Amino acid sequence: MNIRLIDIMLVFKSGREQIDFKDFNYFFGQMGAGKSTIARLIDYCLGGNLGKAEMTPALQAEFVSASLSLKVAEYPLILERDAHSNQVRAQWSDSEQQFEILIPARNSDGEVLPGTGVEVLSDLIYYLSGIIPPKVRRSKIKEDSELERLSLRDLLWYCYLDQDSIDSSFFHLEYEAHQFKQLKSRDVLRYLVGFHQEKVAELEVQLALVREKRIKCEAGITAINNALNDSDITSEGELADVRRNLELEIQKTNIEIANARKSTQTLRTHAMETLQDRARCLADQIEELKNAFNDIRETIEQDKAHKNELIALATRFRRSKSAQNILKGINFKNCPCCGNVLKPKVADICPVCGQLNSDIPDEMTLNEQAAETDLKSRVEELKEIISLQEAQRGKIERYIREMVDEKAVVDAELTRVSVDYDSAYLSSVLETEKRRSALQQQLLDLNKLEVLVKRIADLSVMAHELAADEQQIRSELKDARERAEKDIHNLNRLKFLFLDCLLHAEIPGFLCNDVIEMKPPYFLPEVTSANSGDLAVTSFTNLGSGGKKTLFKCCFAVAIHRLAVEIGATLPTLLIIDSPMKNISERENRAQFEGFSKMLYDLCDSELKGTQFILIDKELRPPPENFQSSFKSRHMTPNDDNNPPLIRYYRGK
Repeated sequence: MNIRLIDIMLVFKSGREQIDFKDFNYFFGQMGAGKSTIARLIDYCLGGNLGKAEMTPALQAEFVSASLSLKVAEYPLILERDAHSNQVRAQWSDSEQQFEILIPARNSDGEVLPGTGVEVLSDLIYYLSGIIPPKVRRSKIKEDSELERLSLRDLLWYCYLDQDSIDSSFFHLEYEAHQFKQLKSRDVLRYLVGFHQEKVAELEVQLALVREKRIKCEAGITAINNALNDSDITSEGELADVRRNLELEIQKTNIEIANARKSTQTLRTHAMETLQDRARCLADQIEELKNAFNDIRETIEQDKAHKNELIALATRFRRSKSAQNILKGINFKNCPCCGNVLKPKVADICPVCGQLNSDIPDEMTLNEQAAETDLKSRVEELKEIISLQEAQRGKIERYIREMVDEKAVVDAELTRVSVDYDSAYLSSVLETEKRRSALQQQLLDLNKLEVLVKRIADLSVMAHELAADEQQIRSELKDARERAEKDIHNLNRLKFLFLDCLLHAEIPGFLCNDVIEMKPPYFLPEVTSANSGDLAVTSFTNLGSGGKKTLFKCCFAVAIHRLAVEIGATLPTLLIIDSPMKNISERENRAQFEGFSKMLYDLCDSELKGTQFILIDKELRPPPENFQSSFKSRHMTPNDDNNPPLIRYYRGK
């Protein structure tokens, strides 16, 4: 799994700190400078936790967020996580578009990227790497146990050796380790050394799918059988007998109903048909009269409006004539509008409007009396027309009431005749109709049951076939597991690489002819001296020196990475070792200090050229002059501006 760290941006309350990464990164200096915090915050961005043990006073007081830039396969990825947050903001891009999502660091809450199966940060890194997450059995005891993903966090146990557990736990493989973590760590080793090879993983997934389908089929058969037991139907033969009996019963009831209809048909009298015709005729006449009533009402309203307009016109005419007579003899000296003095009067010119006086003789003007007489005559005509129309409207309204009353009588009589007919019909066939409806409903229900019965047969066949497939896959899986565990080439290679690392690190007490055993299923490395036989066995748990424990564990992690590169195993190309000289004095144990550092430098330039190293320690052992990989070191000292700590301005504990 090709992972390359580019830089990490740390945001504090009063400042920022950006740390760039090379092939080999060496952080050293005094205690309390924040060296281990760098590794913790890298792990935090990759989904780790910052609990009480990891939250130093400086982090508690100042830490705000961390943003880790890295490259996963070919994708540049930025992981940003705030303090005390369970979510990680992930940003990446491809050749076509930019992506940004908020994804849970550890605990899944459903699919985040639709159609990809990505639920947590571990899934996203697998997805960008183009790797299908490996799956292992949840229970190591039950053969039918469900499968679960091997998380990136599980693999990182062999990539990040933190200061707190570097000398107290051997990757949770020791016998007294927490059982869940112990089993998970074994799963990782089985996966890395090939015991959990692709064929085994494929067969385990197939077995889980087939078993799940078979269980669903059997559950469906049980549920349908429970439903059919209430109907006393358990087979297709019983279903056919019930259907045949129901169809015969329905035929009998149909014949009875047809005979009842014939016998009651004679009860339908001529009076009933006559009443129906009369009721329809009256309904049509009432509708016509209502239309005529509405037309007359609209005409009356129009004539009343016309009459009112004529009366208003006569009033305006009289007022106009009266004003003209009053103003005719007045001699204006001042303008009646503005009050200015009028110019001297000119003959035939009106001093007010400035126009020629009218030459029309008085005898040719409109006769006021004639106009009033004509208007009054027209108004009287309209009043008479309106009176006649209202009388006609009253007649129509009376006709409507009479016809409505008559129709009510006809309807009542029709109802009485119909009741007599229906009573005779219902009394003869009501029970038969009810029985037929019940039989038809039973037949419909039977059709549904028929589908269920057929479904039982189909499910039974499917369950039988799946059981056979499951048995075959179990057999293949058993053989594949045996073949995988018999092929111990990778495991032997891991033993050799581990001993080689122990010797190159110059850890005292280990010789080139020592024998290392890693017996499955425990995989706890045990070193036996060739001279002492089986009498003296050295393992992580009985190493008396804390310094030996630290280097013993570091060498095993390095060996795991060497094997992963050789066989192409899925392991992040990142190795963070925090304080390998935790319990060792570099001056008193110079050989071990230089031997371990030289081993890392040599491997970084050779076998582990694609692996990125981050080493944190008290003192610096510079790389050799011919070191080809990129190298970066940083000296960190509290309260020293020349060699600043991680939080440059912080002066607390």
